[in-house]
Amino acid sequence: MTAEYYVLLNSDVEVSESWIEHVISLMDSNPNIAACQPKILDYNNRTKFEYAGAAGGYIDKYGYPFCRGRVFNSLEEDKNQYNTSTEVFWATGACMFVRSKAFLEVGGFDGDYFAHMEEIDLCWRLKNIGYKIYVEPKSVVCHVGGGTLNKLSSRKTF
Repeated sequence: MTAEYYVLLNSDVEVSESWIEHVISLMDSNPNIAACQPKILDYNNRTKFEYAGAAGGYIDKYGYPFCRGRVFNSLEEDKNQYNTSTEVFWATGACMFVRSKAFLEVGGFDGDYFAHMEEIDLCWRLKNIGYKIYVEPKSVVCHVGGGTLNKLSSRKTF
């Protein structure tokens, strides 16, 4: 089966109206965008960003991932401060749209990762061959978090 885009969506995510259309419209406008995420809000407190991806991810000079709207465990209130589509370093695997051609070009997900950091690795490899990663905040989803792996799981720490 072929598709232009794959949509990766965790089972603990609630989507909003037009969540697909906004992201696809942005990706259709620029063939260099390989992956894109919506704005991710906390399912239990929808005025705050959610830990897993928030408003788009970056890597600091020491290799630590962080997000617009979240640094470590500090979650910002969404006051529309990140409501502009922009390039980021990584898009969250909780809700990620990825161009199928680009996904296959880099070999997909690395099997050594499970449910954490696989999206950062994928986005890094996509960027290494010239693709761009974006966040499209016109699309909004709410994420419960922890539905796949409990934060105490050794697999999560790995």
